[in-house]
Amino acid sequence: MNVSFFAGLIFWGMMALVLSELMTLSVANTQAGLVWLSYGLWAGAAVMVIHAGIQALQARRAKRSGVNGHEM
Repeated sequence: MNVSFFAGLIFWGMMALVLSELMTLSVANTQAGLVWLSYGLWAGAAVMVIHAGIQALQARRAKRSGVNGHEM
């Protein structure tokens, strides 16, 4: 079987579990949790953009100096 099929089942199973747990919380707690989740996702995206920028700068510097990636 395909591994991504099992990964999808696990993902959607966890989503169903999270949604069922959110329904038991108060509205204020659910809203606060979603706000912090969105902040965490934005922070993760910012870290990935910074990481990609650093890698691009390193690749450009290595190309300019003629150094291979494994020699850095």
